[in-house]
Amino acid sequence: MQANSLRALITCEVTTEFLASLNERNIKFELSGWGQNGKTLSDSELVAKAQNCEIVIVEIEELNRKVLEALPNLKFVGVSRGTPVNVDLGFCEQQKIPVVHTPGRNADSVADYCLAMMLDLSRKLTSSSRHLSNEGWLFDGKLPYLEFRGREIGNLVVGLYGFGQIGVRVAQRLINGFGATVYYFDPFVESSSYATKVSSLEELFEISDIVSLHAPVVAGTENSVDRALLKKLGPEGILISSARAKLVVEEDLYQALKTREIASAAIDVFWKEPIEKTDRWLALPNVICTPHIAGASLDVVSNHCESILNGIDKWLSSNNTVKGPA
Repeated sequence: MQANSLRALITCEVTTEFLASLNERNIKFELSGWGQNGKTLSDSELVAKAQNCEIVIVEIEELNRKVLEALPNLKFVGVSRGTPVNVDLGFCEQQKIPVVHTPGRNADSVADYCLAMMLDLSRKLTSSSRHLSNEGWLFDGKLPYLEFRGREIGNLVVGLYGFGQIGVRVAQRLINGFGATVYYFDPFVESSSYATKVSSLEELFEISDIVSLHAPVVAGTENSVDRALLKKLGPEGILISSARAKLVVEEDLYQALKTREIASAAIDVFWKEPIEKTDRWLALPNVICTPHIAGASLDVVSNHCESILNGIDKWLSSNNTVKGPA
């Protein structure tokens, strides 16, 4: 623990427990910015508030080279994001400023969302609720029981495109909770006790009843989910899109859903955000649209606070000599 107090600027959401832990470590802090009031600090505002701080913890605010060069006392950076895309990592490494980010902070939250959407769409819950609100009890004079019978998750094959922290958690829930059959495609993961690897994306879509997307957008994955793949998923197939919109060719998915080449989809990420209430996606009866909230659980804040506090402790215990990004 430091004999003299350190100063921190915090612009992300934090818990009271996290702030109490900073006090215990003799770290004085100021709360400001997006995580406190929904207003992102400009570069000049960020520099003014962090001018005398050894520690800066951000989520939305950018620590670009211009900002970093104006913070002579900065010794530690925390980023409450899965990937620190808003920080000039090259400059921090050059200046030997450790950068701690929080991969996996929302992995359980997103996994829960994916399971919820799989259950909803496979059992036609939202579509039956919409029908009840708009048309009443009967469906074309028939009992709703006949129209809205769905499929049990345990009897389905689920394919996961990408098998990182979120994909693994989805597989764990499917296997342990429902006894489903799970396959994955990820060239960087050789094997898993929770799912069976397939050799191609085409094979994954061909054998799956539900496909959930969990891959990053890179040169080889952007627009990789196209009309041809969706046709392989088939007229009973379900797509869960909660990773990155650009994995999917937008028009191809729209047409596949409109023409019922696949049965339904859940979409949490869009090609341009925010969308308007008149957006065409909201008019499709076989789509559940949510406003980029798959990772929005209350637990996410405590998760990233724990990760950043662990990084601070590592930095303090090494006498403030951690080299480069942590």
